[in-house]
Amino acid sequence: MIGEGSLVRGGLLEYRAQNRWLIVLMILGLLGLGARFFQLQVLGGKKYEKLAEINQVKRTRIPPRRGLVLDRGGRILAKNVDLYQVSIIPHYVEDIEALLGQLGDLMQLTQAEVEKVRARYDEALPDKIRRFREIVVRPYVNGRYCPEDGTPLEEVTPTRYLSCSQCGQEFVEIPRSQTTCPFDRTLLDVRLDGKLAACPICHRKFAFAGQCPDDGNPLAEVHHNLRCPRCMKDYSDVAAVLLARNHELPGLFISEKIIRAYPFAELFAHVVGYVNEVNADELKRHPGVYVPGDYVGRRGVERTMEEVLRGRAGEVVSFRDSKGREMNLEGEIPTLASLKYEPAVPGNSVVLTLDLEVQKILKDAIAKEHSAGLVVLEVNTGEVIGMYSTPPFDPNDWAGRLTPERKKLYDENPFYPMINKATTAFPPASTFKVLTALAGLNEGVITPETKINCPGYYDYSGHRFGCYNKYGHGDLELRRALVVSCDVYFYRLGEWLGMDRIEQYATLFGLGRKTGIEVGEDTGLVPSREWHERHSKGGFQPGFTLSTAVGQKDIRATPLQMAMLLAELVNGGLAVHPFLVDRIEDGNGTIVRSLRRKSGESLGIPIEYLDFLKASMLEAVESEDGTAHGVRLESIRVGGKTGTAEAKQVKKGVDPYVARWLAEDHAWFVAYAPARHPRIVVACVVEHGGFGGAVAAPIVSKVIYKLFSRNLIPE
Repeated sequence: MIGEGSLVRGGLLEYRAQNRWLIVLMILGLLGLGARFFQLQVLGGKKYEKLAEINQVKRTRIPPRRGLVLDRGGRILAKNVDLYQVSIIPHYVEDIEALLGQLGDLMQLTQAEVEKVRARYDEALPDKIRRFREIVVRPYVNGRYCPEDGTPLEEVTPTRYLSCSQCGQEFVEIPRSQTTCPFDRTLLDVRLDGKLAACPICHRKFAFAGQCPDDGNPLAEVHHNLRCPRCMKDYSDVAAVLLARNHELPGLFISEKIIRAYPFAELFAHVVGYVNEVNADELKRHPGVYVPGDYVGRRGVERTMEEVLRGRAGEVVSFRDSKGREMNLEGEIPTLASLKYEPAVPGNSVVLTLDLEVQKILKDAIAKEHSAGLVVLEVNTGEVIGMYSTPPFDPNDWAGRLTPERKKLYDENPFYPMINKATTAFPPASTFKVLTALAGLNEGVITPETKINCPGYYDYSGHRFGCYNKYGHGDLELRRALVVSCDVYFYRLGEWLGMDRIEQYATLFGLGRKTGIEVGEDTGLVPSREWHERHSKGGFQPGFTLSTAVGQKDIRATPLQMAMLLAELVNGGLAVHPFLVDRIEDGNGTIVRSLRRKSGESLGIPIEYLDFLKASMLEAVESEDGTAHGVRLESIRVGGKTGTAEAKQVKKGVDPYVARWLAEDHAWFVAYAPARHPRIVVACVVEHGGFGGAVAAPIVSKVIYKLFSRNLIPE
C-alpha cells in the first residue's frame, strides 16, 4: 500500500512539473505574440498602414535623354527640354465637370479640348481596364523653358492678353488707331477686314475689341510673366501652378516629358534634321527599343546617328493610394522604394564639322534666292564646314509641335523647303567641262594647244547644237575654251572622247554615287551608252554624248558632289571623302569615337594636267572676258567655273510668279581659294536662278571673302 501511495504522489509531482513547463511555454508564446503585435502595431504601425494604403503598383519606363548635337565649337544645335504632360485617370476622378472646369481656367483649354477629354472619360469609365489608363489633356505644358526652342524663359513685367476659349488663340488688345507693334514698333499687317492685326517680327496677334476676330466669341483676360529672349513670345509657368494644386485635383497626373528643341531653328535644319514619334512599323522592327510615344530621328544627323543619340530606357516602380496619388515610401519602407529601379542610360553626343558663324554667312549669302544650296568643303580632309539650303524649315515645328496651319504652309510652298538643295542633284552644266577637259588631256585626245573653231554652233548627226554665244568664239585653245566656257569646243571634245570615257572619268571623281555624307543625299547620274540603251526612248543616240560633255540633259550632280570633284582637282588629284560628323562624345565631353573619314589616296592624274585646269579656272575669274570676272576679289585670288543648266519647266495651275521662276535656268558656280594653296572649295546652285556668272558666282564670292576676312577656315 505504501508503495502504491508513493507511486501516486510521484505521478502527481511529475504531472505538476509538466504543467508548470506548459504554463511557462504558453506564457513565453503569449509574450512572443505580444512582442510581435507590439512590433507590427506600434513600432511598424506606420509602415503597414502605408502598405495598406497602396492601391496600385505601377511600373514606369524611364525614357533616355537623347544625346546632344553640337557644332565644331561646342555650341548646342539640338538639345532636350523638360516639359510636362497633363493627364487624368478616370478611376480616381471624383467630379469630372469640376475638374475640367478648373483645368480649363488654369490651362486656358479650348472648348474642343474639353469636349475631347470628356468624351474619352465617358468611354473609359465603364471599362475596368481602360478606367485606369491615362487620358492626355495636353501633351506639353511649359515650365521655365520656351516650348518652341528650349530657351530658358526670363521674367518680365506681366503682359495682359485676351484668350479665346473657342479657338485657343491669344491676342493683345490695342486701339484701332494703332498701326505699329507695341513690342518692336514694326508696321502691323491688318487682316480679316480690319478685325485682326499681326506683327511680322514677333508674330503676336492684336485685337481691337473684346471679341475674337475669328469666331466672335468673348475673350477672357490672362497674364504672362515669362518671355523667351529668342522668339520673344510670352508664357506663364503653367506646370508650376498645376503642381502646386495637384493635391486639390483628384485624378490629375502631371508627368515630366522630354521634347527635342533646336535653338538655331532653320540655320541647321537640313543637316541636323528633326525627331518625331515612332510609327507602328518601327515598333515592330525594334521590339524592346521603342514604345509608343518615343521619338526617333527622321532626317539629317538625327536619323543617321539614331543609335548613337537615342540612349537606353530605364524603369522605376511607383505606388499610388486609393485616390491615385503617388506615395513616397523612401523614408519609411526603403526596401519597397528601391524594389526596382534601373536608371536610363543617356545617349552620346555628336559633334559636327559645321561652324555656326559659317552657317550664318551662307544663310545671308542666299537669303534673297527662292531656292538654292551652298556647300563649303575643306580640300584636303573632306570636312564640310558649311552646308545650307533655302528655303529652310523649322525643325522645332516637326519635333511634335506641327500644327495643321504650319503644315499647310510647308506643303503649299512651291520652293520645297523640306528638300536639301545642297544634296539634291541637278544638271551640272558648264561646271562639268573641267572634267571633260581633264579626260581629253589624260586620254591624249587633245593637248592644251589643240585648237577648235567655234562659229556659234556645231552640226552633228543631223542636229545643230548651239553655243551660248550665237556669234561664236572663233579659233580657241583649251584654256581659252574654259575661260569663256565655249560650248562648241566641248561638243567636239565629247565627240572624240565618246560617252563611256566621259562616264569613266566622272565615276573616278565620285559622280554618280553617294558621297557617304551623314545626311540624306541624291546619288546623281552619269549616263553611259548602256544606260541610254535601257532608259532612253529609241536607245542611245550619238548626240547624247555632246550634251553630257557640257553637263546638260541626263547627267545629274549635287553641289556636294561638285565640291568634292573640284577639291580633288585642286588638291593634287587626291580622293576626298566628305563628312559632317567629326566625333562622338559622352556626357562628360570625353571622346568615345572619332568619325573623321580618311582622304588622300591618289586618283592617278598627272599633276601637270591638274595645274593646267587650276590656272584655267583662275583665269576665268581674273581675265576680263572670263565668265566669272565680275566676282574677282582684290584681297583673295579665286579660281572657279560657272554653269547655266537648261531647266525650263511648265506646270499647270501654278501662280504666274512661280511660272516665270520655273522658266529660268539653274545657275551654278564652283570655286576654290586661295589660288596658290587651295584650302576650301565652295559650290552653289540657284534653282531657276538664271545665268551662273551673274547669279551664283556673286554668292560664292561673298562667302569666300567673309570666310577669309573673319578667319573661319579651319587649320
